[in-house]
Amino acid sequence: MSTGPLTVGRPPSLAEEERKALILQAAERVFDALGYGDATMEEVARACGMAKKTLYKFFPDKAALFGALIDSHDILTVSEARPAGEVRGQGEAGNRASRLRRLLEELAAFILSPRQLTLTRLVIAEATKSPELAERFYRECVEKTQGYVVRELEADFPGFADNIDQARVIADVFVGSTLGTVHIRALMLNADHAALKEELSVRLDMATGMMERFLAG
Repeated sequence: MSTGPLTVGRPPSLAEEERKALILQAAERVFDALGYGDATMEEVARACGMAKKTLYKFFPDKAALFGALIDSHDILTVSEARPAGEVRGQGEAGNRASRLRRLLEELAAFILSPRQLTLTRLVIAEATKSPELAERFYRECVEKTQGYVVRELEADFPGFADNIDQARVIADVFVGSTLGTVHIRALMLNADHAALKEELSVRLDMATGMMERFLAG
C-alpha cells in the first residue's frame, strides 16, 4: 500500500526549556571569555546559534540573562539532582560525623566546581561596577547555601536552628573552616586540583570533628 512520497521538513523545534538551557550555556562561555561588561546579547546569540530576538524572548536584557545564570548555580538545584534514592548519609544511620562530612563534601564540590568558580570570578570582577549583580549573587548563592546548611544541620541536631541568626553564623564557620584559603587559591591562583583535594580532605576531617563536638556538647 502506497503511503505517498516522504516529505523532508524542518527539524522539530526545541522546547522552551531546552532553548533556555542552550542560551545559558552559551552565556556562561561568553561571559567567561569577555567579562560581563564587554559581553553582549549579540555575542551570546552567535554563541548559541540563535537569533537575538529569541534571546530577548526569554531574557529582556543582559542583566536578566546574567541573573538567570546566577539562579542556575544553586546548591538546592545540585542537591535535588542526586540520583533517585541517593540520600546524604544513606547507610550511615546513627553516624553523625559521617553525615556531617558528606554534607561538607557536597558543599565543597559545589563551591569549587569549575562553573561556580567561573561565576564567582565574574561577579567579583564586576562588583564595583554592577553592585546589583553582586547583591543578587550573594542572596541567591551565598545566603541560600547558608540556609541549606542550617536545615541540614537541624536534621541531625534538633533545636540547632531555634536561634536562626546564631545558627547561620555557626553554619558559616562550619563551611569557612573547611574551605578557607582553598577557595581563595582556587579562585585566584588556579591552584593544582590534586593538591587542593588533598588539603581539603584533611580540612574535612578536622572541621567535621570540631563541629560534631561543638554541636553535641
